[in-house]
Amino acid sequence: MPAPAPIPEEMSIDAVTSRISQILAMQQQLTDPSSALASSSTSADSGGASLGATTGTGSTSFSDALSSALGTGSTTADTSALSPDSLMASALGDGTDSSTSSSLTPDLASLLPSTSSLGLSTGSTLGSTTATNAPAQVEAMTNMANSLVGKPYVYGGGHSGWGPQTGYDCSGFVSAVLHAGGYLTSPVDTTALPSQAGMEPGPGQYVTVYDRALPGQSGHVIIEINGQFYESGGSHGAWGGGGGVEKIGTPSAEYLSTFPNVLHPAGL
Repeated sequence: MPAPAPIPEEMSIDAVTSRISQILAMQQQLTDPSSALASSSTSADSGGASLGATTGTGSTSFSDALSSALGTGSTTADTSALSPDSLMASALGDGTDSSTSSSLTPDLASLLPSTSSLGLSTGSTLGSTTATNAPAQVEAMTNMANSLVGKPYVYGGGHSGWGPQTGYDCSGFVSAVLHAGGYLTSPVDTTALPSQAGMEPGPGQYVTVYDRALPGQSGHVIIEINGQFYESGGSHGAWGGGGGVEKIGTPSAEYLSTFPNVLHPAGL
């Protein structure tokens, strides 16, 4: 059998594909030797190497066949120690030895960009917003507000105490929500709200109250909790509103400007 041609330093795609096909066929011989023994003929590769090369005793030597196919001149002892990565490196003719060929092992994770390069933290996903580490008071207030959604607007509703009510007006609703977070000792109306202990001027990080109670103005109050606005009653707008206790969209800047008192619970 003629000696196989030496592997060129730069192989064509077809040549690489042919060598890889040979290796896969040889691996099949290892995993299913019975099929190899049953075959009476052998197939030749593009370099003229025979996969069915035989030793002097007439029995098939996988290592010798592999050596011939790769054109490396390795002996049976040498090729028997080759790992699949080493075989791939030899087939590609890149000179990679067995000590470094482990880097050829396919690893999908290594092919993907790291989460840190995408500005993501562990456990986060693209297109999602990282949840804020809001205090437990904010969760309590959100739960209270959500539990009252759907209650009808009742003038004076929510001012008889902290127990269940048939309905709520704007200040009765906001009072109940603030109390769930540990603020207010009793329900208050829009005029008294700005002076309550624990209420501070300006928007809050998690909770903001918009209060209107000046003379000559229609008194009203709404509350924003973690970006979600709630109210009971009030004016209809593109954001909703005008009914009983409900979630509403973010009101227009013009509407929010009608509330002269912008407050927040201390610490929130």
